Amino acid sequence: MPRLTRLRAGLIVGLALAAAVTATLFFGQTRQLSLVLVDRDGRKTQIGFLPAHTFAPRISPDGKRVAYDAEDGGVWIAEISNLSTPRRIGRVGADHYPMWSASGDQIVITSDEPSQQALYIERADGTGTAERLAKGRAPESWSAPNQMLSFIALSNYYSIWTYSLRDKKAVALIDTPGVTQHSSRFSRDGKWIAYTSVETGRFEVFVQPFPRTGAKFQVTKQGGGHALWSVDGKELFFDNNQQLFAVSVQTAGTFSSGAPVALPIRGFIQGDARRQYDIMPDGKQFLMMFP
Repeated sequence: MPRLTRLRAGLIVGLALAAAVTATLFFGQTRQLSLVLVDRDGRKTQIGFLPAHTFAPRISPDGKRVAYDAEDGGVWIAEISNLSTPRRIGRVGADHYPMWSASGDQIVITSDEPSQQALYIERADGTGTAERLAKGRAPESWSAPNQMLSFIALSNYYSIWTYSLRDKKAVALIDTPGVTQHSSRFSRDGKWIAYTSVETGRFEVFVQPFPRTGAKFQVTKQGGGHALWSVDGKELFFDNNQQLFAVSVQTAGTFSSGAPVALPIRGFIQGDARRQYDIMPDGKQFLMMFP
C-alpha cells in the first residue's frame, strides 16, 4: 500500500476511534467517571474512579470521605484514599442525595416513602436507626451556627425550606409560586444564604440575608447556578455551561458583589438541577467529576 494511502487509512481509523470515544463519553455508555481535585488555576489531581451514574458527590468535613448517590438508588461512602471499597448506608433503591452534618458523624438523605419523599438523618458509620425529619425532596446545606439545614421541596416547582434541628420544625424560606428555586447554601457564619432562581427567565444566583429581611441581591446577570461560598466568605463560586466562575462578595453590614471572573475550570459533569461538585474543607480545591 502506498505511504500516502496508509496515512489516510490511519487518519480515518484514528478519527473513527475518536468519534467512538466521544460518543461513549457523551451518550452515557462510559462505565466510570473520574473523581478529580481541581485547584482554582485548573490544575488537576486524579483521585480515582466512580460508577458512571454517580450523582452529586459530597466531601466530608474532614476531607477524608466522599458520599454519593449511585445508579442503584443507594447512598455510598468511600474513603478518598481508596474509592474502590465503598460501603452502603440506608436502603437499597430507596435512598438518595446525601449531605454531611457539620461534624461529619451524620448524613442527611432523602428516602422514598409510599406516596412522597422525606428527609432522614442517620449515623455515617451505619449504626443506629435513621430519624425522620420532614417531608422534602433533597437536603442542600447545613448551618452549624443556626442549628438548621436547608432543603428543597417539590410541588409543581422547587422551593427552598429550612428545618430547625433545635425546634424540629420545617418552614418555607424562599417560595415564589411557579418559580423554581434550588441549590441553597448557607454562608459559614450562617448570616447569608445563596441560591439559584429562575425568576428572571433563566437560572441566576441570588443572595439573601438570614433571617430574611426582604432584601435580595442578584449576583449573576448572564446565567449561573449552584453557588458555593469560599471558606473565608469573601467569594462565591458558581457554574454556567460547565464553566466555573468566582465572584468577590462583601458581607460586612450590607451585601455587595463584584463582576464574575471565569476560572480555567471547565468540562466537568454538571446539569441544571443538583450541584455535582463540592469544595474541599480547606477551600483550596474543588471536588469534581469528569468523563
